[in-house]
Amino acid sequence: MITRKVRYVVVFALALGIVMAAIPHGIAASSVSTIYSFGTTQPIDGGVPKGSLTYVNGWLFGRTTTTIATMPTPASTPIGSYGVIFHFDPDNVASSYSIDHVFAGHDADDGDNPRHDAMTPFNNQLYGTTLEGGSHNNGIIFSIGQDGTGYQVLLSLHNSIGDESHSCFVVANNILYGMTGSGGDNGEGVIFSFNPATPTPTPTASPTSTPTNFEKLFSFACASSTGKEPHGRLTLDPDGTTLYGMTRKGGEHDLGVVFSIDTNGDNYTELHDFAGGDSDGATSDHGYVVQSGHHLYGMTTNGGHHDDGVIFKLNIDDQSFQLLHKFGETHHDGKNPYGSLLLVGNQLYGTTANGGDNDLGTVFVINTSGNNYQRLYSFGGKTNNGDGSKPIDNVILVNGWLYGMTTEGGAHNQ
Repeated sequence: MITRKVRYVVVFALALGIVMAAIPHGIAASSVSTIYSFGTTQPIDGGVPKGSLTYVNGWLFGRTTTTIATMPTPASTPIGSYGVIFHFDPDNVASSYSIDHVFAGHDADDGDNPRHDAMTPFNNQLYGTTLEGGSHNNGIIFSIGQDGTGYQVLLSLHNSIGDESHSCFVVANNILYGMTGSGGDNGEGVIFSFNPATPTPTPTASPTSTPTNFEKLFSFACASSTGKEPHGRLTLDPDGTTLYGMTRKGGEHDLGVVFSIDTNGDNYTELHDFAGGDSDGATSDHGYVVQSGHHLYGMTTNGGHHDDGVIFKLNIDDQSFQLLHKFGETHHDGKNPYGSLLLVGNQLYGTTANGGDNDLGTVFVINTSGNNYQRLYSFGGKTNNGDGSKPIDNVILVNGWLYGMTTEGGAHNQ
């Protein structure tokens, strides 16, 4: 039997978090240990992380959507609650946890409210986005060194080129590819490329023409079967020239689509149109697909027999679609997955925001064939020894442990 252990950072409101450990593969219960609670580090800490973690050089990096500061706020600290970037050594959290950057928001031409996904490692930097902030308050693209230093705002997004990015990037040929949830030619989001090696012009107070290092590859349409409002990340095919993604809305039923597009912006193709109901998914809130061979695997927040979400498998070649699991079919099953899947060999790991023994979310595993679905853990919330609740993003695998974050619960319950 393969043993797979799980550690979780959990957060509620403005401050908390725990990491849980020791979830053996194949059983649905485990012990829980606290290694860090958000709000512990004073005078500044982060709270309410809504993304996932990035592992580089022995460190786990993450972002939070809000800032926790003691009052009065320390000198030189941004006034507001815009989020932070943090890192820690997973083997020695208490002595290594560090705040690398405190977002300062629109008034300082900095980012605000970084959401979903994990920062993207590339060329000794971590690249990310925020939903808001920047010169136009439409979000930014930023970088920070993989040692936690050298934070820079690289680009302020605005409506005409795409705004409100909910996710980060995939890298192909030294170019970053991403999406925004709104803006662009039709206001419904864009697919774009960004060259981080080319300097970006200094932002101005009013929207400017498209910077030379930013290319708008595709604009989603308002009333179109192409889909609209993408909230997730792109996935790069091993061929290096094809991107896959999902949209939150649009399509024939306005429940989102799965699509492919070339890295040069050509050949946008709808691969699947979500229809909801018993035999299909509906609304991928901010997830992305993972690829294995000729198949894409993903989740939707809704759809399935009880409208509690599904896990699906899509054949890239013939576009045949298969449901691997319908959430909520049993009393203690998970419900409503908001994140994406982690592919390890022939197993898929993920989380749900609701369901489980306490209706506070779960961690699960399933084979790529659709067999051997198992609920590995049910979150219990603060009243259950300061446990977490409501995970809405991905787990990552580091040295035999699964790490992830939740949006509520934890020891402080602040």
